[in-house]
Amino acid sequence: MALDELHARRLATVVNVFESALDRMERVLKSLESAGEDERGQIRQVREKMAMVRSRLSESLEHFAIRPRKPGPRQVLAAELSRLWVVLENARPERMKGYGREFSPADKAAWEKLIEGLMSDVKEMRHILVKGQVRP
Repeated sequence: MALDELHARRLATVVNVFESALDRMERVLKSLESAGEDERGQIRQVREKMAMVRSRLSESLEHFAIRPRKPGPRQVLAAELSRLWVVLENARPERMKGYGREFSPADKAAWEKLIEGLMSDVKEMRHILVKGQVRP
């Protein structure tokens, strides 16, 4: 069953995001291979579940007749900048009220300055990408 183009793009994006996350998780699991017996069992179980997820994703692509494409360098950069933006938005002091005691006024000001500076940096990088000044 073929999907509408926008639905197909969304599913392809979901698959790409999952595959990238699973690849990163696999690298972390590899670093734990010298772990104890209990941890090795957990690692094996996680790898089995990851294989099931990959299989489910592959089957869905086949079912909906979607040929996955790896995102181009510009798309990868834009996605990373978007991810950073979300992380920074969630790190604003007003969003961190449930994280324990409040900042002192001086620390709050320094924290806000840090977050605003990083957000400005991310915005500048995005602007450079949009203007087409970075070549893949």
